[in-house]
Amino acid sequence: MRSLTFFLLLFSLRLLSSPITLYTSKHGLINKHVNCIERGKDFVWIGTNGGINRIDFRGEKPIKFSPRGTSVPVTALENDGKIIWVGLKGKGVYMMPKENYKFIGFRKDVLGDKEILKIEKVSKGLVVYTSTKKYEFNFSDKTYIESEHSIKAYNPVISIGSKTLMINHGKLERFNKSTQSFRPLDLAILANDHLNFHKGVLIASPSGLVYYNPAEDTIQFGDPMIKLEKVQLNGVDTIAERLDLNWDNHVLNYHFICSELGDKNQITLNYTLTGPDGESKGFINAQEGIELSELGHGDYLLVVSAVNEKKISATNKLRFKFSIESPLKDSIWFYLIITGALFVWTLLVNGLTRAKFKKDIKVLEDALIEKTNKLNTIERSKYGLVEEDELEL
Repeated sequence: MRSLTFFLLLFSLRLLSSPITLYTSKHGLINKHVNCIERGKDFVWIGTNGGINRIDFRGEKPIKFSPRGTSVPVTALENDGKIIWVGLKGKGVYMMPKENYKFIGFRKDVLGDKEILKIEKVSKGLVVYTSTKKYEFNFSDKTYIESEHSIKAYNPVISIGSKTLMINHGKLERFNKSTQSFRPLDLAILANDHLNFHKGVLIASPSGLVYYNPAEDTIQFGDPMIKLEKVQLNGVDTIAERLDLNWDNHVLNYHFICSELGDKNQITLNYTLTGPDGESKGFINAQEGIELSELGHGDYLLVVSAVNEKKISATNKLRFKFSIESPLKDSIWFYLIITGALFVWTLLVNGLTRAKFKKDIKVLEDALIEKTNKLNTIERSKYGLVEEDELEL
């Protein structure tokens, strides 16, 4: 019955269509908190907070979990033929024969109270690491060398097929080499150790034993891009299309999403604002977004691009148009000025018309007088009349 339940659990996990499979104490681990993984000839050995599991796999699927309990966490494992070297938290190093799983203390005089972080089998003996020391034991003459040593934080680069996993902010995530960016996995994995295994990778984590299968990972990295997340006008979400705004002291906030460029705090937004007063440029962290305020009336064009701290730029730019109406439009002063302008124009046209009319009248009067004088001259000549001022008295 337990076997049937176990395979049903595995089957249900596979139906999730995820590249991640998580094994915990429900599946057979002696404790879900896994600290280390070691490959043996026929089995995989797992060190947990509750002891050791020997796991028999069929392909990529575990079919049997054999436990060996301990009173303290198992912090290190090293395969050595017929034995497994075991590091226990605060209790030193032990040999465990694979035939009986019994623990035999090793150099308790030196390692008895140490917290073991790593064990390495070498040709002449054993190398044991703690957080501050390195111990090199020579089996032939039973001597050892102690030296200062610090183990760096676990920060692997795990390459499986076309996929790469790396630590990002403490969690194991997909890594895009071309853009130096990360994409999170379906499960937040705090990795302690890993083992490349059957076209995938086994990962030791506080949540359990994780198997990552890159063949089932449908996430594909694309080009680095910048996209609009939202636009706010005076603190209220609004449309991103061209905005025609009334005259006021508006505040516009633009927020963006960047893909394949990393976290927002690692991305810089470069922007250019072209308006009635010319062109202005600026830059700001993508986490803050772009804020525009104290703008005069007129038409504006905002152009935005993105670049991360590794100088990788988004392949696209975003453009946004908006306008702010003149403060005179739709106000009483606007109509008063228009009315005044029409009145002045009317007076000007009327004045010009009257001046032209007077000039035309004067021309007509002069022409009429000239014509009359000519007619009088003709009449006088006809009857021999002369002007009074021409007579001699």
